[in-house]
Amino acid sequence: MTVIGQRVRPNEWEERTSGAAVYTTDIRLPGMLEARILRSPHPHADISSIDTSRAAALPKVVAVITADDLGDRTYLHLGEPFRDRSALARGRVRFVGEEVAAVAAHTRAAADAALSLIDVAYKPRDAVLSVPVARAAEAPTVHDDAVGNLALQTVRPYGDPEAARSAADATVSGEYVYRAAAHVCLEPHSIVARWDPSRQRLDLWVSTQAPYFVRKEVAHMLDLRPEQIRTHPVAVGGGFGAKAKAGCHEVIAAALAMKTKHPVRLVLDRDEEFAVTAVRHAFKTNIATGARSDGTLTHRDCYVTVDNGAYNHAGPSVAVYATMLAAGPYRLEGCETAVSLVYTNKQPGASFRGYGNPQMTFATESQIDELAGKLGMDPLELRLRNAPASGDTTLTGWRLGSARLTECLQRARDEIDWDTKRALGGSGRGVGLAAAVHVSGANAFEHSESSEAAVEVRDDGTARVCFAGADAGTGQAALLRQIAADELGLDFGDVSVTMMDSHDAPQDLGAWSSRGTVWSGHATADAARGAADALRGAAAAKFGTDPGQVQLVDGEARCGADAVPVGDLVALTDGAASGCLRVEGTYLTDVDKMDKVHGLSHFSPAYSYCVQAVEVEVDYATGQVRVLDAVTVHDSGTALNPAAAEGQAVGAMAMGLGAALSEELVYEQGRLVNPTLLEYRAPRAGDLPPIRVVLLDGHDPAGPYGAKGIGEIGVVPTPAAVANAVAHATGVRVREIPITPDKLLRRLDADSSSARIVGRRPLTSAFSLHQMWTDLIRKLYDRGLFRLLHRAGSRRRGRTSRIVGSTEPDVTIERPSTVHLAVETSTAGSDPVDYVGGGTDLLVAQQQGLRSPVRLIDTTSIRELRQLEDSPEGDLRIGAAVLLEDLRRRMSDSDSRPGDTMLAGLLEELATHQIRELATTGGNLLQDKRCSFYRNGFDCYKRGGWTRPCYALLGDHRFHHAVIGGHRCQAVTPSDLATGLLALDAVAHSVPPGSKPGRRRTIDQLYAGPGEPDMAAGELITMLEVPAAARARPAAFEKLKLYAGDFAVCSAAVSLELEDDGVTIAGARVSLGAVAPKPYRATRSEKRLIGASLSDGQALKEASWAWTAETTPLLGNVWKVQATCGLLLRALNRAASTAASERSGNE
Repeated sequence: MTVIGQRVRPNEWEERTSGAAVYTTDIRLPGMLEARILRSPHPHADISSIDTSRAAALPKVVAVITADDLGDRTYLHLGEPFRDRSALARGRVRFVGEEVAAVAAHTRAAADAALSLIDVAYKPRDAVLSVPVARAAEAPTVHDDAVGNLALQTVRPYGDPEAARSAADATVSGEYVYRAAAHVCLEPHSIVARWDPSRQRLDLWVSTQAPYFVRKEVAHMLDLRPEQIRTHPVAVGGGFGAKAKAGCHEVIAAALAMKTKHPVRLVLDRDEEFAVTAVRHAFKTNIATGARSDGTLTHRDCYVTVDNGAYNHAGPSVAVYATMLAAGPYRLEGCETAVSLVYTNKQPGASFRGYGNPQMTFATESQIDELAGKLGMDPLELRLRNAPASGDTTLTGWRLGSARLTECLQRARDEIDWDTKRALGGSGRGVGLAAAVHVSGANAFEHSESSEAAVEVRDDGTARVCFAGADAGTGQAALLRQIAADELGLDFGDVSVTMMDSHDAPQDLGAWSSRGTVWSGHATADAARGAADALRGAAAAKFGTDPGQVQLVDGEARCGADAVPVGDLVALTDGAASGCLRVEGTYLTDVDKMDKVHGLSHFSPAYSYCVQAVEVEVDYATGQVRVLDAVTVHDSGTALNPAAAEGQAVGAMAMGLGAALSEELVYEQGRLVNPTLLEYRAPRAGDLPPIRVVLLDGHDPAGPYGAKGIGEIGVVPTPAAVANAVAHATGVRVREIPITPDKLLRRLDADSSSARIVGRRPLTSAFSLHQMWTDLIRKLYDRGLFRLLHRAGSRRRGRTSRIVGSTEPDVTIERPSTVHLAVETSTAGSDPVDYVGGGTDLLVAQQQGLRSPVRLIDTTSIRELRQLEDSPEGDLRIGAAVLLEDLRRRMSDSDSRPGDTMLAGLLEELATHQIRELATTGGNLLQDKRCSFYRNGFDCYKRGGWTRPCYALLGDHRFHHAVIGGHRCQAVTPSDLATGLLALDAVAHSVPPGSKPGRRRTIDQLYAGPGEPDMAAGELITMLEVPAAARARPAAFEKLKLYAGDFAVCSAAVSLELEDDGVTIAGARVSLGAVAPKPYRATRSEKRLIGASLSDGQALKEASWAWTAETTPLLGNVWKVQATCGLLLRALNRAASTAASERSGNE
């Protein structure tokens, strides 16, 4: 029975999930050194000199290299005239993080220490940090030969644009913005390189999608022949285009290996993954689309500006492809596209899943909905009217062997219940869809028209596929096994695959441009058929029959009643040796080479279509969008392995949802602000809706067994589908992604008939003085103070763009048994000391250079700190070392006291289950501030002192900065637990060192500033106490977060004391989180509530806004005031509902 089309579980799934898979970082070779890279701290500067002598003299350091060690070659990338980058900066750096020098040492710590001893003299240049600045007259140039900072500029007409424009009855236009994004592969870029001088051979174990391009670039840069380089098989933990070509670290590792004659391992840190590897290109797309009154599309005019970053990489190719995409995926009569690829002093853009298609499709598919609105048509009907058919040729010359866009649209309509749900527009719920087309491989480069594979059949009846490409988690290896098993008549389990070994397999260019299925499938099928023909020939000779009469089935060659095991035939075939028959196969496509001048060419064998539909719910109070349902419908030909195809489709749409709603790279002064998994908001599992996959049955004549590509297209239409659904739900069109709460709430408020006013000031002199000082500082920042303070910090800044230091000191952990011993231990000796509970904040702070304890005191070893109990009076006593998850369980299992229920809900929203199983209550209260500037090494006011700026004032302060009381520092206390406990009148008990008495304070008194406890050195928080009366009061907590497990953007906790009638509010506690340096008691709101009835909706609404009179928001977080008010009103209504339920239960 054929295995083509069957749901096959790839064997690597078990290896990856069990930890058995061997990744690059698992490679251990004798004498292996660790390499680290020195990176530029400046976005643009000349290098006056580099002195490596101190680093080279450091013990355990074996080699230090600079550009002088590598010659003057530049990476090949796309070839001339686009080659513009050397492996190490030569005379000039062009973005923060660019490679300047590299070290190989016996330990990673020694290599890091050596980096800090390399003396680089920089002469900063003016930097262009955005496309408008780069294109301005007299702008500094990133590359001296790039006039106007243009890397590429082209205009392309398709069809007859002028005639098509004149035929339009309706035209819509708009500008659409797609921000830069990171790949976020689970496995970072990594390589092990070993040079064998005796054989003049370089061995590489490298995480890549395309070993071919790594060999090609390394050979070119180090003056080797590709034949001298062997790549070895390793597991690859994701690529998404980041590893589709050579990166900027392989050459460095190889050069160090050749210089030291030692194996060298180079692994990028997660912050390097974000801050220095190439990203998805940011697009700004201005388009106009027209149609006749009956909905027939006429034309599209499109002008695209692409942020190229500091170097070309794939930029010109992405830009060229974008000009073609403007003419799809529908029938058009004419299209004119223009694209400008612009250099800036930021990390470069490169290949990314979809290759420019998501950016273009966001613009074109958003505008299709807008055009439908102008025409008074259903957006789906407009798409159906203009869908292409099989056999069509597009304006760009693509010949569509199969095109089932119409069927995709119809199936999406049924799956999302389109006709019913479109009637609910403007209700806060909405549905939207978008369509896309994408290539199945591209004949775009030298040798890209072909692929090769080998199949070996052994005399034990098993087979092996030898393929030089890589499987980065797509299931390609399983697919090749299926093809070989099908052609040879073997069981799937009897076929293995070896990938990436360049000396074992013929040439293949790797996995990119959705070529894996079509190219490698054809090549493997060709090789397997050749082997099958040889086996049938040997069997025919043995049976005395014609080869055409022989079938290969279940591991045997059969003809009538005659049968022989396949393994027994191997020795009888021509060319077999050592019990193995090896046959090589080739796929040579007959499509055009891509026309990079005019854009008119049929350069892919097949073209896939996808339609995605989503249902969303918009929270009008906070601007948050929640995707309730999602379906992705694919015309990808025959699904060779539906299980793998569905996995690709789900993963791609999940990535698309991240792009639509949360993911973006944020820069300040050319430096990445959010280079961590915590702050780069990729969606978590808890953020994703159920994603249903529909694979339409079909067959494409150009694909192996009728298959087309599926790996990339699923990420393409998602952002437009979400934007269209949001527009349907709210009537508001957002043309910039991600659609974060701040953007949407501002748009909703702008479209509202009654704009709210925030920031009214009370007349008290104390507050007026504070406000006057705050306003003065902000004005001075705009008028030069920020630049002055930033320059002071820049002169002091370290020599690398990441925090590095000398070798890390040995840290000892002490486990006292009592609070008294812990406090006394903390003051013994002079070494830096810290208390540690779960370590979930301390360990991160250490990595970020914020804490450097030599001794740690484990509080979880102290029994009295782990106590969780009710006092005889009913007060709740929470030991400071109680785990958050234990507290959540206890509050959930309590006797339904409202305050306990509120705490249980709060804890459920706090972090993730895994974090709650480690983190302690005391640690949560005392965690440091979460300002991205502070956390990620910016030399800010809190890191460097009063002569340094607060980068949040003029930088990105939308989410985690103050709207009340911010002064020189705009950070907030991040603890949700503090917000809830403050509303419950909780007190914190602590023990200072020495003979001082214990302290007892309310939660707001616990803090001196944002995430800064007002505690003496060595003082230990011991217990939190919640009064019985507070536990019994109606209470509620609400929180806005950007992803599952995130810190609060803002939050509100309320606890209400009622009169005997159970309706009138006698007292109130209103606590707001993440809006002020410390947990904030909204006393104005509390006063407005006193005497009000729980049923008085107007009073509750006025109370929810009363606190805003004290706000001092920054320009970018004014929206947060409104969102907090919405949360507070919701919390008040929930508390009122709780009280009503209690009254009902008591009656």
